[in-house]
Amino acid sequence: MNEHFINTWVSNVAFGRTPNKRAYLAQRIQHGFKGVDTTHPLAQAIISGWHLHSPVDCLVISPELKLMGRQDANRFLGDSRNRGLPEAEGYRLFLSEALEGKSPGLGRIVLTRVCPAVEVMDTFQTAMVPHQDYTVVEIDTTAFENGGTLTLDIGVGRGRAAGTFYLFDDAKDVPTEKTPEGVPPSVWESQVGDAYVEALGARAIEWYIGPEETGKITYPFDQGKLFRLCVTGSVYGVRGSLNAFSLNISVEERTIKIPS
Repeated sequence: MNEHFINTWVSNVAFGRTPNKRAYLAQRIQHGFKGVDTTHPLAQAIISGWHLHSPVDCLVISPELKLMGRQDANRFLGDSRNRGLPEAEGYRLFLSEALEGKSPGLGRIVLTRVCPAVEVMDTFQTAMVPHQDYTVVEIDTTAFENGGTLTLDIGVGRGRAAGTFYLFDDAKDVPTEKTPEGVPPSVWESQVGDAYVEALGARAIEWYIGPEETGKITYPFDQGKLFRLCVTGSVYGVRGSLNAFSLNISVEERTIKIPS
């Protein structure tokens, strides 16, 4: 397998990935350190593969500098275990799927009139710090120009973590630990209550689906659009706990009646 790859590490500091790292990088540049040209195609491929709040990403990039696969290395062991695989086999499978063009970790779910339903399986983790660990599923319903009803049938696995599921418009940023302007930090950090829900701006929420339980999100939309489903461990769960989840994602197209 290694004959197909050139393996290397890329420094998050050199890229100025976070505000703290950018501040540190600025200080180092003053002392002669040369930063990375982030406009270079290779740098752009790396940046496009960053997983929100992941301290280390494992990326597969083609010779043409196209991103082929992404794995949050901080969660790699848990993801492999949830798939019933030893760590080494999970990593080998990740590389194999990237070479086969399956784009592991990168898929956007595209629903169409021909294929209005898709099943997805993935994992999630209860964040150690609020708003710092999401599994994001992108859902494309733009083929349904007249709108319809998006339904997410959710099942949570046998692991320790209970799941919380937020459905956002694609234009809405994924929540971060930074408190939104005008929102008290105590409200944002609590992750509960009406004020928090208003600040969150989600279209729909399933607050708590426990291990081996199921739930459903149903959301009507007037025009096809992009959605993001953000999945994380429940605020009431054990920090760092893991679980798997399954999704049956479907759209029932809205019927437009034409007057006779």
